[in-house]
Amino acid sequence: MSRLGPAVASAFHVAAGELGMCSAAWLFVREVAAEGGEPLVSELRDLLGRAYPVLDAVAGRWLEGSREPKVGPDSVLAACEGASRLLVVGIEAMFLDALLPKLGQTRATLLAHSSFPVDWERVVANHERRLETVELSSLHRLAGRRSALLTFLYGTRGESTWVDPAWLRVMGADVRTQFRSIVGWDVLGSVMYLYPRWLSEAPASDFSHLVRA
Repeated sequence: MSRLGPAVASAFHVAAGELGMCSAAWLFVREVAAEGGEPLVSELRDLLGRAYPVLDAVAGRWLEGSREPKVGPDSVLAACEGASRLLVVGIEAMFLDALLPKLGQTRATLLAHSSFPVDWERVVANHERRLETVELSSLHRLAGRRSALLTFLYGTRGESTWVDPAWLRVMGADVRTQFRSIVGWDVLGSVMYLYPRWLSEAPASDFSHLVRA
């Protein structure tokens, strides 16, 4: 009999919206592992992996012995050097927690657009006034030669990478000339073996800097 109740799927969906798919996956995998070790992590992967391929990949990494994500922000900070504003597309709470306190005077703004239900006020409140939001319609007012653009990547393969679908609403030929740097931060650090549901494919050439986990 399964030790994971039917509510785990809806709970993960909510967490993925407000924490990000990779951050939520690591949270759930660690909690499940603490409760039931590798067998329960495997059960979680079997239960939710096809619906949430990022969770499948994270559970796979955990089962292979990688028990912590790499969240060091130093390469991202270097890529954003000289920027007075950082516009972030997509949510990954664990990685933002590591990055935001080190931004110094650089102001961080999060695009309030997601495929998941998100309480944006609660997301911003979690970051102690280090983060504000902007609507998609107002995004381009934040562009400029001292602005950097950042999104999270979920693995790369050749010239392709996988991104939050909101990135496709933001990125275009004119955007490349509007920002000081365009940074893709690969938070997954591995290849997904299932269809990348919830994500969109984007060329690696979109980015002036690729930061790999």
